[in-house]
Amino acid sequence: MSSIHFKNIGPLIINLDSTELSNNERQLIQHELVGGIILFSHNFISKKKLCSLISDIKSIKDNLLITIDHEGGRVQRLLDGFVHLPSFEKISEIENEDIRRKIAYQAGYISAYELSEVGIDINYSPVIDINHNKKNNLLRDRTFGDNTENIISLANEYIQGSLDGGVLPVLKHFPGHGRVMTDSHIEDCLSDIDINELLNTDILPFKVLHDKYTEVNLPIMTSHIIYSKIDKYITTYSKEWLGKQSNLIFTKKPFFISDDLEMFSATAINNKNISCEERVLLALKAGCRMIIATTMQDNDIINRKSSHEYYRKNYFTNNIIEHYQKNHDKMLEIVMPKRLDRNKDKYEKYLKSIKLMGS
Repeated sequence: MSSIHFKNIGPLIINLDSTELSNNERQLIQHELVGGIILFSHNFISKKKLCSLISDIKSIKDNLLITIDHEGGRVQRLLDGFVHLPSFEKISEIENEDIRRKIAYQAGYISAYELSEVGIDINYSPVIDINHNKKNNLLRDRTFGDNTENIISLANEYIQGSLDGGVLPVLKHFPGHGRVMTDSHIEDCLSDIDINELLNTDILPFKVLHDKYTEVNLPIMTSHIIYSKIDKYITTYSKEWLGKQSNLIFTKKPFFISDDLEMFSATAINNKNISCEERVLLALKAGCRMIIATTMQDNDIINRKSSHEYYRKNYFTNNIIEHYQKNHDKMLEIVMPKRLDRNKDKYEKYLKSIKLMGS
């Protein structure tokens, strides 16, 4: 697999308000802080329109990363004209081990083939959390189960399929979201689990899979969970996790991408609200290379098509700009797989197996 290296890309990954760019969004994208776009369902009405939108975005800034959540099951932003992929839980429930692994690879390949076809670069998938409790509403069918060995095996197949299909996968949510029953979108998440217990279980898939791939530095998405025995901050803001512990866990420095900083559990420290600027600077100084910050928690902003105003006011601050300008030369580059291995015959062959499974 060949690869393409991107350096000096801005740290912010932002969302757009519609299926085509406004003039305000065109100006927004040009800002040096913007390094990526995250797409959602409201950005999509057809494959043709999506291709036009992405082409338009990249004509403004050709090294901008186009990203999406496209796991399969109930978390898949693009449906009409795209294969509705089976959930990871459904894949993990296939009894025959060889077939199970083949389907995991095929799901990764098909998703990447279809995403790369329209110009998407990064898929925030696979979820490699261990689902310690089947009643966990956030994770439920989104994981490969609760067996660490099985999770590593299936995620590895999925990752290889994704890379072969030309899209960079992301491991999430470090150091594991399965230890809490709460949902970081809407509430605080806190665990008092011991570090040694985590190292032997939840962290293991991240370590094994990240260290395995040497040609690309698989990005890792950070969780907004406080592991109270390790640090008082959520992982995204934790120098202990993204610095000290990360150096002990991984053989090379990970490319950390934060989960959305607008999620509830990232918006306050000790029950005191913190500004968007504080959140970004905390995350960058802790060790995040890129930051997801969306307006998806407030539908009124999207409906008014005023996300550009929100970003300019809250995220394009002098302190964030100054921090980026001082540090961008030291920031990790991102390595993208080249789209050379995409094969239509291979895609159509795999399609039959995946369609038989349903979603």
